[in-house]
Amino acid sequence: MHPLQLFRHLWAIAQGRSGDRGAVWLMTFAVVVLLVLSTIVIQTHQPVAAMTAIAPVQSTLVQRSPMSAPTRLSADEVNAALRDLNGWSLENGKLHRQFQFPSFIEAFGFMSSLALVAEAMGHHPEWFNVYNRVTIDLTTHDAGGITQKDLELAQRANQLAR
Repeated sequence: MHPLQLFRHLWAIAQGRSGDRGAVWLMTFAVVVLLVLSTIVIQTHQPVAAMTAIAPVQSTLVQRSPMSAPTRLSADEVNAALRDLNGWSLENGKLHRQFQFPSFIEAFGFMSSLALVAEAMGHHPEWFNVYNRVTIDLTTHDAGGITQKDLELAQRANQLAR
């Protein structure tokens, strides 16, 4: 089940529409466990079954191989890419978009899903959330501007928001 669908289901339970209020705590616990396990799997590139204990994994959660600084895109390259990035614009030298969702829980679910993607990419957004709105600005500080990583994360955000 897609994380946003799971959050929608949880929201329905919390509002009493599913008829099973006792499942709220169980479902919330399941979501937390799934998010933690997903984060471990994404960051360590190991299936959960291959891990004997979480403690040894903790030291490897943030290890990444050293990479060269990404290449900054030219203004022409950024403008060409913006034509294919629905809803995104250039604002203050950054890719910018505001997403709006039907509820806070769906906005939070989107942010949780995108956080896992961003962590796996090693590229983290500047973002802001108020109730059902999520505002995202993307730039690569190491390159001093917009890079391919920003475009990829913007595309992934658009896919998750559908």
